[in-house]
Amino acid sequence: MRIAAVGGNALHAPPHTRTALTSAYVQGADILVFDVAVTADGRVVPGSDQGLPRQAGSTASVGELTFTRLRALDLSAVFRPRGSPDFRYRPQGHAPVRAEALDDLLDALPDDLTYVVRVSTGGADTVAAVMDVFTRRAATARLVVAASDPALLRHARGLDLDVGTALTGPTLHGPGAGPDPGALDTALGDGALDLVLAGLDDLIGPDGRPTGLGLRLGEARHTKDVRLGVLVLPRADRGIDDFALAAAQPYTWAVGTESTFDTAETLRPGTRRLDETFAGTHIDTRRYALGYAKANAYCHVFQDDGIHVRITPYTGDPQPPRPADPVERRLAGLEERTWDALGDWPFYSGGGFGVVHGLRGDFAAEVRVDSAVAAQATMCEMAAVNADPGTHRPPYNDDGSPWFPRSFRDKDAFYDPHGAPPFVGAEHDEDDGYRINWNLGTLYDTNQYGPPVGDGRVLAARLRLERRGACFAAYTRNDVDAHDWVCVGTVRNDSMNETVHLRCSGKRWRQEDAADPTRYMPIQANEFVFRNLRITCYY
Repeated sequence: MRIAAVGGNALHAPPHTRTALTSAYVQGADILVFDVAVTADGRVVPGSDQGLPRQAGSTASVGELTFTRLRALDLSAVFRPRGSPDFRYRPQGHAPVRAEALDDLLDALPDDLTYVVRVSTGGADTVAAVMDVFTRRAATARLVVAASDPALLRHARGLDLDVGTALTGPTLHGPGAGPDPGALDTALGDGALDLVLAGLDDLIGPDGRPTGLGLRLGEARHTKDVRLGVLVLPRADRGIDDFALAAAQPYTWAVGTESTFDTAETLRPGTRRLDETFAGTHIDTRRYALGYAKANAYCHVFQDDGIHVRITPYTGDPQPPRPADPVERRLAGLEERTWDALGDWPFYSGGGFGVVHGLRGDFAAEVRVDSAVAAQATMCEMAAVNADPGTHRPPYNDDGSPWFPRSFRDKDAFYDPHGAPPFVGAEHDEDDGYRINWNLGTLYDTNQYGPPVGDGRVLAARLRLERRGACFAAYTRNDVDAHDWVCVGTVRNDSMNETVHLRCSGKRWRQEDAADPTRYMPIQANEFVFRNLRITCYY
């Protein structure tokens, strides 16, 4: 059964944004459903004329704003994940979540998506503007124009016969989402209706029996008067059983949702690949390998009711005095440059574990991670990497003392957060927040990072990473202020192999003080503990 995401993954990211739309696709949606509006200077954007600015707490309408002024608004301002009234999506002082033009989103989103675009304002001019965006990308066959006025559907079909048409009611949510009976008569009389959008309450009564509209659409689907059928829209309580009920109706073409997490259990079952608590002290080396990012004795990786990445205090001077002698000063500078060239800084320590067997195709992985501290110059991640895990390093010597890496042969870039590119990961970024990271190339210097989301001071959270084809989505949730999954970013990485390997790792390093770049911040000790790893694969 097809999944249609209304506004994208709108309960887990600010609606109508690239993050919401892409994450819905990654989690199984084949159809994106949204209103559109046109700015004062003619740019088409996802979101209704009044509703999109309301996401930013603005009372303006899209039609009153230029695209530049619309882009100045923060579309995450009033967004709260489900059940999380105290959550703030974008931390104070960071760039807002900006609106994007429909043409830019079409260029970024996958080519196998179908778009059901609802025109509620602007009439024929908005229909023409939407059609122009899709025509210039040879994508009209993937467009369904939805409207409550049959005349607009006739207009769309007159502009391009490849375009689908859908009749809808005055809203995309709750009771009343179904079309007006008179408008349905007119659209059926026109003889070119592909789809009807209606809420489950419009189709099935409280007694569980079909309503008049439900009976009529069932007959219209049977006689092909409605070519595709009905896109059943979500209702307010969003019970999981609703999706199964909607999918079971003979006229249903797709099931709508604002949360692809809700539809996944019913409509996109996967196969549980791993469900590991890491209880006890024995590491299962058939499935997992421990390893180190750098060769020094400040990091110890071991299992003890979780995989621990223990990073002890740095005993050197984080701010060594500048030598008075010019020769010594030059030698000190050369030593720093050799650290940079070889990547073997003594204050850079970290490691973690990798899943030995690769993950082929689409998957979702999640893990709980607890951090001892949240501070600058220390972070942890769960990432998908093309490289496989390096040699497993037993955590203890024969005499029971901790084993530490001593030479370059004892370390492996796989266990280095942000190492061994290309990769895509979900990370706890210092004390700034949670975010997605990625690298499309093969050099560490080309690492990229999304902006932070949420409160980086939260020490215990779950990280989640999903893949569908070349697209990835990263999430987090916690018991403090994010009680449901929050998508922190999405990315397309065509450099990733079909089979990838998963790593969970943490690190610390030395970082310049932003207030005085000639000095360094304190070098943090930290301990990360990874537990409850779950991996689901989709075939």
